[in-house]
Amino acid sequence: MVISSTNPIGHPELPQTPGNIVGIEPLTGKSCGNTSSGNAIFSVPSAVDAGNNKVLVVGGYELGAVMLEIKKQGDGSYSAAELFRTEEFGDQTKPPILYNGYFYAQYGTNNRRDGLVCMDMDGKFMWKTKRSPDFNKGSMILADGLILATDGRSMLYLIEPTRLYSNPLRRRSCLQKKEQKVKDCFTGRRGNPELGAD
Repeated sequence: MVISSTNPIGHPELPQTPGNIVGIEPLTGKSCGNTSSGNAIFSVPSAVDAGNNKVLVVGGYELGAVMLEIKKQGDGSYSAAELFRTEEFGDQTKPPILYNGYFYAQYGTNNRRDGLVCMDMDGKFMWKTKRSPDFNKGSMILADGLILATDGRSMLYLIEPTRLYSNPLRRRSCLQKKEQKVKDCFTGRRGNPELGAD
């Protein structure tokens, strides 16, 4: 669990405290240890289980991401070692997607427009769409090996997640601007819903 710091925006005279990443035993609620989240003071998304006792924590406001490795000590306690920290990958509103060894996130904040971004398990930045297309605080899910992503405004995209970026497979306008109602974006073909073409 990530506990954000106190950072009184607009009141720099008030005290600021660093955030913490806290491990909690699910059955008892007992703390298993914690580590300072350093700069990740605005972490809204849930931490992502990266496998092999690793956890990725992302934050917004240009604060990026940190990968931690959790180790059980001889006395039964746990420790967290920081493997890497980067400002080139993050997400302000939702956890990244992990698929086939790569993380995918929409890194759009109030001041940054990196769009859809991809990073490997070692923190190596692979690519970003920037504003073409511009994914800014949309949402996304992984379904059947494909990412369904909204751009935060009106478009829905079907994207094949790979380490080398290619243009979305399909896109479709799904939000009518005047009425602000979601319309049907899918057409059924042979029992499989697919995105319709523009």
